[in-house]
Amino acid sequence: MAENKFQQAEVADLLGVIERLAGELSLAEEPARFIAALDDAAPAADGTSAAWGSAGAISGSPH
Repeated sequence: MAENKFQQAEVADLLGVIERLAGELSLAEEPARFIAALDDAAPAADGTSAAWGSAGAISGSPH
């Protein structure tokens, strides 16, 4: 029974490490997505925005 509790503690420790690393990975990826979103919304050389069409609708919008 003591061995079972020890194994459960080891599994809990591993899950904690996995959750922490997953959190660190998401924090590392988020700035890249933010920068990409800013780049997509930046005005193009012709004065239009990559994300907005001439009618003011977001590109790829079904409306």
